[in-house]
Amino acid sequence: MNQNRIMKLDEKTASKIAAGEVVERPAMVVKELVENAIDAGAGEIIVDIKKGGKAYIKVTDNGSGIHYDDLPLVFERHATSKIRGIEDLYEATSLGFRGEALASICAVSGVELITMRSGEPHGVKVAAAGGAIHKVSEVGTIQGTTIIVRDLFYNTPARLKFLKSDQTEGRAITELMGFLTLSHPEVSFKYTVDDKLVFHTQGKGSLANAIFSVFDPGMLKGLYEISEQSERLNLKGFISKFDYTKGTKAYQLVFVNGRYVKSDLIKDVIQIAYKPYMMNNRYPVCVLFLEMPPNEIDVNIHPAKTEIKFHDDGEVKQFIFSALKKAFNLYDQVPKATFSEREVFSISTRQSSEASERISEAVPAYDLKSVSASKPVYEHKPVYEHKPVYEQKATHTPLPKVQEMDFSSLTSFAQTFSESENATEIELDRLKGTIYDDLSYVGVFNRTYLIYEKQNTLYMIDQHAAHEKILYEAFMRAFERQEILSQVLLLPEVVDLSPLQMSKVDLLRSTLAKMGYGIEPFGEGSIIIREIPGMFNMQVATEMVRAIFDEADGHFDEAGHHKIADKACKAAIKAHDAISDMEQSALIESLKGLESPYTCPHGRPIIIKFSLTEIERKFKRVL
Repeated sequence: MNQNRIMKLDEKTASKIAAGEVVERPAMVVKELVENAIDAGAGEIIVDIKKGGKAYIKVTDNGSGIHYDDLPLVFERHATSKIRGIEDLYEATSLGFRGEALASICAVSGVELITMRSGEPHGVKVAAAGGAIHKVSEVGTIQGTTIIVRDLFYNTPARLKFLKSDQTEGRAITELMGFLTLSHPEVSFKYTVDDKLVFHTQGKGSLANAIFSVFDPGMLKGLYEISEQSERLNLKGFISKFDYTKGTKAYQLVFVNGRYVKSDLIKDVIQIAYKPYMMNNRYPVCVLFLEMPPNEIDVNIHPAKTEIKFHDDGEVKQFIFSALKKAFNLYDQVPKATFSEREVFSISTRQSSEASERISEAVPAYDLKSVSASKPVYEHKPVYEHKPVYEQKATHTPLPKVQEMDFSSLTSFAQTFSESENATEIELDRLKGTIYDDLSYVGVFNRTYLIYEKQNTLYMIDQHAAHEKILYEAFMRAFERQEILSQVLLLPEVVDLSPLQMSKVDLLRSTLAKMGYGIEPFGEGSIIIREIPGMFNMQVATEMVRAIFDEADGHFDEAGHHKIADKACKAAIKAHDAISDMEQSALIESLKGLESPYTCPHGRPIIIKFSLTEIERKFKRVL
């Protein structure tokens, strides 16, 4: 039984406890300092971090600066210039107002503050640590404020122990800086990590320019503007076209009154509006700015101020839903088809004809007559060995296009990669009693749906969905057994990535190697691909790389590697082409060996059936 008496904690202990709510990790320090700079009217903000922000964070702005007489209060708890009383909480338009940030940061780190206001003859430098000011001195500087934070959690080792690796904490700051940059495109942001420039925005008020700087430069081509206004609400930003989606909700960004917030309510509305046009497990990209009266929201729920409550949830939901639906009808949503060479398992046509001939000579022709119901089409055996034939020259990857798949590749599917004898026996077992046995080919409808009959039942197979599933299972099987063959590119491909994606390169290199890729950094915002999986062409391979960088988040184990490969493969593999009568036979044989031959990687059905009774009812032959 606890016999201790109630007592008031000393100020030092209370400060450290309070700091734990505001300063959970280095990213929260950056957030508080940058938001203070924005509130100070800064037009330019420079952020520099080292070792994931644990060792060093520096934020410099050209804002109004701090008044000299206010410096003794700057590291005191609940000391602020932004509100004067409780009534101001409901009308606050500033990003910060609680007066806790600097006090909490100073309580668990060493802080150096340099500031000067316009018209002052000199600046002032304040050195503080552990919640106390140690020294105040005059210093030569320019208008604005610079705050340097060193050795975060130096005096709370228990908190320091729970921080993630430098790379993980650095990625969290990079993600945060992207949000802050988008929230105030009128501010110029310069962001460096370990003395390397990550991005530098213009600060001219263009949201499109900010998106271009922070994310994949090609993202803008998949977005269009939205703007809607009611008596009290105003919505603007960018939303994605129906054919531009991601495998995660991480690209659905919501800002309310200039503040990045995590609102499940708004994200649910986005998903409901897009649902009729989205495939399973695909999500739209949105960067939305909602403006509304400050007294209609409550952001004083958590010190981080990213959680939000609306006074009238229904009004907000209906307004955003209606705005999205209206925007859908204003723009042409029909995807534009781009036709390319029919190539799937051959090396990209951008490689030299000499390399293509070398590979084609090594691949023996596959005799379609040898296909039988007792033997799977893909009895995998290695057929050629790739040799490094590339030159040290790079080409630039264009924006993704609709990929044309060559179904004739099904007749040589057996030659993609090798399998062990035991694996082959497993595949043979799968052939026993599948729905695809004894189907009699009738024809094709709309160059897409293959028609078969069997036992008074009509079957229709979506040839595109079927081919996608064959490619998907082939790749995942080879990935799990680490038997993916790579092809070395004659001309390496350069792929542009966002700053956040670039921060994941070291994390993902081993996963990409297991998937048959050879990559390395190429400049500040790009990677160069030197090898790709042998079963894909450059278009599909590049799509998969982008999906991998979208999906990866933080540390993951072997199961995580599989999840990344699985989602990336689903996102990249697409088929859009007609099929010949001969090729359909190979398609059916390949379907018999699949582990799950009923749905494509995206969840769409591969095969449907109509009974004779159902058909006769349609013709009124039976009642």
